[in-house]
Amino acid sequence: MKIGILLPQSKQYPSLDRDFMRGMKLNDLDVKFFIESIGIGADEKIIIEKMQKLSLQEDISIFIGFLGHRNIQSVYDYASNHNLFLLATDMGSTLPYALPKKQGVYINSFGIAESSYHLGAYFASQNYKNIATSSSYYDSGYGINQAIEMALYQNDSQFSGHYITPLNPRENEADCMQETLAPLKPDAIFAFHSGIYAEEHASYLTKNKLTQDYPFYFTSFSISDKIKEENREALQNTMIVSSWSDSLRSKKNLSFVEKHKAIFHQAPNIFSLLGYETGMILENLLKDNDSIPSLEQLIDKMEEALEGPRGKIQFHPETNRTSFDNYIFKITDDGIQIETVLKNDGQFVQNIMSDQRPQSMGGWHNAYLCH
Repeated sequence: MKIGILLPQSKQYPSLDRDFMRGMKLNDLDVKFFIESIGIGADEKIIIEKMQKLSLQEDISIFIGFLGHRNIQSVYDYASNHNLFLLATDMGSTLPYALPKKQGVYINSFGIAESSYHLGAYFASQNYKNIATSSSYYDSGYGINQAIEMALYQNDSQFSGHYITPLNPRENEADCMQETLAPLKPDAIFAFHSGIYAEEHASYLTKNKLTQDYPFYFTSFSISDKIKEENREALQNTMIVSSWSDSLRSKKNLSFVEKHKAIFHQAPNIFSLLGYETGMILENLLKDNDSIPSLEQLIDKMEEALEGPRGKIQFHPETNRTSFDNYIFKITDDGIQIETVLKNDGQFVQNIMSDQRPQSMGGWHNAYLCH
């Protein structure tokens, strides 16, 4: 069976495409992959052209895509209008305003913005009224800040201020951060960074020791094993909000992590996870079929729930999207530990999808992490 794969490229995370495919292949799929690059995921025309090429040239009707957000409805429309089945993965760094579900199109998201929303609701439940944020000029250009802002305002909390590291950091950037954030006296600081910006930010925290004075909460890409090792003291007892960690002790996650380590001799990352989940879904779709199922058969199979590393993989009938519980993990000397579980019924994203798109939607065009 032929499967079309649409993958982005990233200089910041150069193994993104490889790790995604590694995760998918852990499922031992009896298929032939036809892989096309979509650059940094900023041009929907490229994605559509690659789908057109593979569907007409190779008669491919099932597509897997690691996609971004810019004009993504055009991609969904193309797949649906041409009776193609599209299983898309995204980082969920932006909010899917006015993006109704399409026949045969399904999205499995890592849900970074969704995690941020639930963190904001958690802050309100803890009676945190003043929240500060710390980010980079790059990471602040997505919907992460907007998502937590919505939760805070819905619960009578507010931002006390924002700190954004400029494109070219100053020599005394650690001092500038402290001079900006400390006078705010926030109840908590939410920090979201990625790649080199995450490494810079952690080094500033080691210098200014702000984590000793205020509770810090990070997104997944703000913290890596390297960052933890190089900034051990500064990050002690800080928190990470995420729908997944390789330290989760569920049977399915342990199996995934052990299998990945056995074959690739390293722990899986988020890209591997998303590929693995995609492979699980694809394996279930093609099970007991000697030929490519019809679109109707595929849609029927997508109603089945699977148990994966993050919990139940199930697509909401109103959105064709997955939703997972989130965790607040604490960084300790003994590793990553679960501090709190944030339940997620998917209602936040469902409301956003049926809401009107804001008149002004700024931010970066490229898929998150692809630059």
